[in-house]
Amino acid sequence: MQKKVPGIIRNKGLLLLLLTGAVYFFLKYLCPLVMPVLIAGVFLTLCYPAFDDFQKKTRIKKQYMASTILFLICAVLMVLVWFGGYALIENLPAIMKSGDGLLVEVKENLTGMVREFGDRFELDVTELEEGIEEQFTYFFAHFEERILPELIGNTWVYVGWIGRTVGMLAVTMIAIILLAKDYDSILALVGAGEGSRVCLEIFLKVIRHIAAFLKAQFMILFTISLVCVCGLSLAGIKNGWIFGIAAGILDALPFIGTGIVLVPLAVWNFIQGAYFRTIICLILYGICALIREFMEPKLVGKGMGIYPVAVLAAIYAGVKLFGVAGIIKGPFGLILLTQTYSTISRYIDNKSRDEL
Repeated sequence: MQKKVPGIIRNKGLLLLLLTGAVYFFLKYLCPLVMPVLIAGVFLTLCYPAFDDFQKKTRIKKQYMASTILFLICAVLMVLVWFGGYALIENLPAIMKSGDGLLVEVKENLTGMVREFGDRFELDVTELEEGIEEQFTYFFAHFEERILPELIGNTWVYVGWIGRTVGMLAVTMIAIILLAKDYDSILALVGAGEGSRVCLEIFLKVIRHIAAFLKAQFMILFTISLVCVCGLSLAGIKNGWIFGIAAGILDALPFIGTGIVLVPLAVWNFIQGAYFRTIICLILYGICALIREFMEPKLVGKGMGIYPVAVLAAIYAGVKLFGVAGIIKGPFGLILLTQTYSTISRYIDNKSRDEL
């Protein structure tokens, strides 16, 4: 005898409300506790077809393949962290010195622009110049007395954060190896029950949509980064490749996007009198917007049910609810909610037809 669907979830509006609360509870309280296992499950679900084919050809077990891949990833990350940390420590004095020089240059350029404005329109800007000098003097003193010592004093906080991150990665790697060993038996166990099959379907759909979404975003961000790096470098902007990469990465934020980098860079070059570079920055801003508008519908597609305005709303709600982590948790929660709702709704409709 088939089990009837409880009447409380036949109401689609009430179902959506319950699922929204469940998704929030999961992201807020459960997700941090089971994050290593979730990452392991996502990794194996995406790589499982390739692992299965390779095992059939070579008879090498999946856990050994997973261990080899993780070892290579760890080796690359350790090399990058080692050389990156060494370069940062070695160049830290020069970076601090260049930062001070940059602030002095900003002050001088801003004062010069104000003075030129006053000379052109025959205005007395002495008081404004003194105000600029006073504000920069206050900032330098405040930075040396409070901000810099606070940054140095929080060194152990940063070390603790790095330690927790390394610990989570280590647990994740162990979970991947253990899960790879029992992946087939776990799938068979989950597929045995009707309710568990629905959960498995939701999980696979969420993983598939997240993978497709991330792949599309990676291709868009890579293209935009390449365009920005080439454009800024050819324009002769100092450290143009750094600004280009930063603009490409920040383009993941809807609406704001590359403007976080390119607009202030254009203003800065305008203050310096580099009008050609200012125009290049603004042109690049427009080109990047067109690239996203053209590529996103092609790669993401309306069939996934992910629209830019929905992603923007999800990120805003995520930041309000979860802080900085909401930039990731917001879109993830949106995908989880939509796929869970659509799968359960279809399950309820099928059950209702069977009961007639």
